[in-house]
Amino acid sequence: MTAPATDAQVVFVGYNAAYLRAIDGSVPSGSVVVIEEPDIIRKRELQDAAARFDCLDRIVPASYQQSAEALDLAADLTAARPVAAVVPGLEYAVPATAALAEKLGLPGATETAAQVLRDKVRLREVSGAGGVRNPRWREVHGPEDILEFAGDGPVVVKPANRQASVGVQLLDSVDAATAAQAWERTSSAAEYEQVPDRQLAWRFLAEERLQGPEYSVEALVQRGEIIFENITAKTVIPGPYPVERGHLLPAPLDRDTQSGFETAMRALVAVIGFRTGILHAEWILTESGPTLVECAGRCPGDYLIDLIDLSYGTRIRMTLIDLLAGRPVTLPRSARQTSAIRFLAAEPGTVTEVAGVDTAQELPGVQVAEVDVEAGQEVRPWASSWDRAGHVIATGPDADTTLRRVLDADAAIRIATD
Repeated sequence: MTAPATDAQVVFVGYNAAYLRAIDGSVPSGSVVVIEEPDIIRKRELQDAAARFDCLDRIVPASYQQSAEALDLAADLTAARPVAAVVPGLEYAVPATAALAEKLGLPGATETAAQVLRDKVRLREVSGAGGVRNPRWREVHGPEDILEFAGDGPVVVKPANRQASVGVQLLDSVDAATAAQAWERTSSAAEYEQVPDRQLAWRFLAEERLQGPEYSVEALVQRGEIIFENITAKTVIPGPYPVERGHLLPAPLDRDTQSGFETAMRALVAVIGFRTGILHAEWILTESGPTLVECAGRCPGDYLIDLIDLSYGTRIRMTLIDLLAGRPVTLPRSARQTSAIRFLAAEPGTVTEVAGVDTAQELPGVQVAEVDVEAGQEVRPWASSWDRAGHVIATGPDADTTLRRVLDADAAIRIATD
């Protein structure tokens, strides 16, 4: 890992506090510039964000979500200091990041690959045509399409270009009433702080509901070649909203299954034409093998980067900057321990008490125990990743030990609601 040269700057498209916190002190003071939507700067109160991190020079307001306005900043960004790398801070910033990197002649995903990754309809079309295993699917424009596609079988209905499981629904059976309800919930899904106020274009699709355990593959790619790869085992809550409850990595898999994921991932990289950056691909392991759910071209959420760093002794966020700056990187071939996260749940209602956090933090192997709600706040039923109440992280020498430790930490914390 190499810090950017003191006369160069790293441009992030999309404000990501966790990323900035992780690299603060490891990159030169004032060497980071963030491009963010004016509406999001206002909603998230980011006007003084530069004062929160030594590495952050300024936030530049510009539209980038389903907009090419950020490209107009290229000349201004390079006028005073060279740009070393352009990094996607958020899911919705992936296309603009790739386009800006191309315009500046820097390594990146490529604009074509980024557009595929940001639209699950395009991802299905391109990956399926290239031989990557996909579920049966179709784009839908209303409840009639859902009903026609579903037939008698279970189905998934979801936005094609949102994030964080927002609007995703699992339907066991479909009739006219459930199709209408699913369409209303999916098409009206909203993310107040994550998107600008202007009208954006959303697409939707219905898919065959696959059966099997869920996994994700996190990969660093350099000039089209995977140079680092991790497989994560995922736990998803039951019910209509497939929100992730926990992750364990590296996933305890036999050699043949692991090889199947590696082969599928390399095929995906090749068929979408992805060049340099990070990928987070979600898969379901069916009887036929790994089947693609979706793939993102930015750092994964859910603290997965922190889990990888704990398991492999890496600093993936710094390494990604090096990759996008065209610098050589060195990465481990295997993990030195396992790590896991469990997201905290509570009965919906008003929080009356939070207890057990200190107890959880003192348990063997527990690295983090954080609760994101406090007395007087509302806890909602889980419909997306934004509804979770906190998390615990643990490490251990093997998967069984680590899983036991993270579940013990989860059990130690009590979030009482009325």
